[in-house]
Amino acid sequence: MGNTVDIVVIRQRRRFRRRMSKLLLILLAIGVCIFIYAKRDIWFPQLEGIGSRYQNITQNENADTEGNYPLSISGGVDYYTSFVENNMFILCDMYVYIYTVDGSFRESRQHAYSNAIMETNKERCLLYSCNGTKFRVDTDSKMLFENTTEQPILFARIAENGLVAVVTESDTYACRLNVYDTSGKLIYSRDCVDRVLDVSLRESGCVFTTLGAENGDLVTTLQSVSFEGSETEWTTSPLTTLCIRVYALSDGGAFVIGDTKCAYYNSTGEIQSLCDYSGTLADFAFSDERAAVLLENEERRQSHLLLFSEPASQPAEVAIPSIAKSVVVDGEKAYLLGAKGIESYAFSGERMSELNMTDAYEKLLKNGKYFYLLGYDKINRIKMNGS
Repeated sequence: MGNTVDIVVIRQRRRFRRRMSKLLLILLAIGVCIFIYAKRDIWFPQLEGIGSRYQNITQNENADTEGNYPLSISGGVDYYTSFVENNMFILCDMYVYIYTVDGSFRESRQHAYSNAIMETNKERCLLYSCNGTKFRVDTDSKMLFENTTEQPILFARIAENGLVAVVTESDTYACRLNVYDTSGKLIYSRDCVDRVLDVSLRESGCVFTTLGAENGDLVTTLQSVSFEGSETEWTTSPLTTLCIRVYALSDGGAFVIGDTKCAYYNSTGEIQSLCDYSGTLADFAFSDERAAVLLENEERRQSHLLLFSEPASQPAEVAIPSIAKSVVVDGEKAYLLGAKGIESYAFSGERMSELNMTDAYEKLLKNGKYFYLLGYDKINRIKMNGS
């Protein structure tokens, strides 16, 4: 009996040691994972060198004096492009690639965001994870800060002064509006009973649009608020359209782009000018309170360009005898990417110049004296005389 008891005890001790060994291995693995995650800001940048060796973007090997264009986009990757401090930021998958204006590669930065979206102003780049909880702000030289929200992010915007608005989901309201200063500190928060469609920031407040329904139609309502108080400065009457984008004006008013119409509002929320579309909204651009709206008539294979020179004016209308793709506003002119090339227009509607091209592109950007043409698998650069 004594030997039998000893054998049972020995077996129990062996089982206990094996279980403890497995438990220690599991705890060790968890500890390593926690350590790696805690130090991610150190080792993530080390991987960027690896990413740059397997870029989605390659430069033109036969570069001429006009730069390293075209840039080739490999593998059918979806990409988004904008300019920060005269550097081209290209968002692809898990990386942001930074190029100089002549197409020379500077660096790549890993963001590790799923469903990443990029918004920019002249000096900063905002990256956020749509339906995720992280966002960050970069300059052309470094990442300034990264924040985490309590609820999933619906969308975010960055103003020219560096303020960041982040609209998130909410457990008790339709959504929540949070505003952060240039260092990433939360300075304003507001619970919204209606779904917020867009936000445009001012120096000490913002204009935002909300979605509603009236007589079976979708309607958009604009509200102006100050960060210094909880009261709403003004609220507009419902506008029968779905807001695509809103822009705050320097006088306290706003300009809203809807899917069926657009409108300027004054500093008390009253409509200054309203324009119903005669076609399908294809593209739009807004700069220095001037706007260009590109409409498309697919059946007739024609486009229509609306040019707004100031808030209270009626638009100049330009008929385009083909399908145009993109429009840009820069200074006193609007630039149109048409079927044959680039055309420039004064805000009176007068066509100023034209540049014919043979290749087809989908999107037009302008930075300085150059135009940047975005296609399915390449980015090109071209200069237009008189631009």
